[in-house]
Amino acid sequence: MCMTTNKRGMYVGRVAENRKVCDEHYRLRLALAEFPVARAGQFVQMLCRGLGEPAGGAAGQWAPGEWPALSQPELTDKEPLLRRPLSLAGCRRVADGVELEIIYRTVGVGTSWLGAVGAGTEVSVLGPLGNGFSIPSAESVGQAGRRAALIGGGVGIPPMLFLARTLREAGCEVVAFCGARSARLMPLRVVAGTAPSPAGEPLLCLEEFAELGVKAVVASDDASVGVGGTVTEAFRHYLNAHVPAPDELAVYSCGPEPMMRAAAEICLDRDYACHLALERHMACGMGTCQSCVVKIRDDNERGWNFTLCCTDGPVFDAREILW
Repeated sequence: MCMTTNKRGMYVGRVAENRKVCDEHYRLRLALAEFPVARAGQFVQMLCRGLGEPAGGAAGQWAPGEWPALSQPELTDKEPLLRRPLSLAGCRRVADGVELEIIYRTVGVGTSWLGAVGAGTEVSVLGPLGNGFSIPSAESVGQAGRRAALIGGGVGIPPMLFLARTLREAGCEVVAFCGARSARLMPLRVVAGTAPSPAGEPLLCLEEFAELGVKAVVASDDASVGVGGTVTEAFRHYLNAHVPAPDELAVYSCGPEPMMRAAAEICLDRDYACHLALERHMACGMGTCQSCVVKIRDDNERGWNFTLCCTDGPVFDAREILW
């Protein structure tokens, strides 16, 4: 975990590595002189344009009936105006500061700009934002013998890496379930000489998890790697085979909403604690724009209320969410 006494804020990070790991996915390492304490499940808002580049042009005037002459690059060219929310795959202290790790997918103007930046480029990072996953203490883990199952899909896999390291440091036994549409969109590396089990058996088959001593199950929609089908079905198969007691297993998930909803339904039906890191479109990441609402249960007359994913989440107890 990265440690510093500062609270969340705006920081300048220097690109140490920006490596393509599979189709449309990149692994970004940022070096910062300082960064606040961050928890697995939290995120940052990244400015996807170079530092010092203008955010807009000067005000102009135009006569009635005429079209304005636009000059702002965010209106006339492919330059993003808003920051992009990106989850943390890691945050650690290094000799000269803090290193952040982010795995992202290029899906639009902002992330495409980010995919083209090279080592040494400086970028603006706002964070850490949101509330992360709650981690049991080493003492409570030892007493209860708790195990943790991590379910990640697509770009929901990166925060599971951060969480796996944190849980292992707390003494938890961890198994990871990773889902992708196909092998070409799996942002993790298969350990040389191994292959994910097509039967869904947890193996030390993914490098990023294996280095933590975490076994993994891989599922792909087209059966090109690991189990053919959804990652939640692979998780259900694991539960049926191993049958952990409700007080022995905690489940954590991040990824597409249909995947998390399916994971939540499995857990609630079997009385497992389940924590979800939801994904929403976020313009500000700090509760100002009110664009990332989540419907949750409430004790009011309606029985529900709206809350914000960016400030009250993104991590929620599955029992709270109304889909």
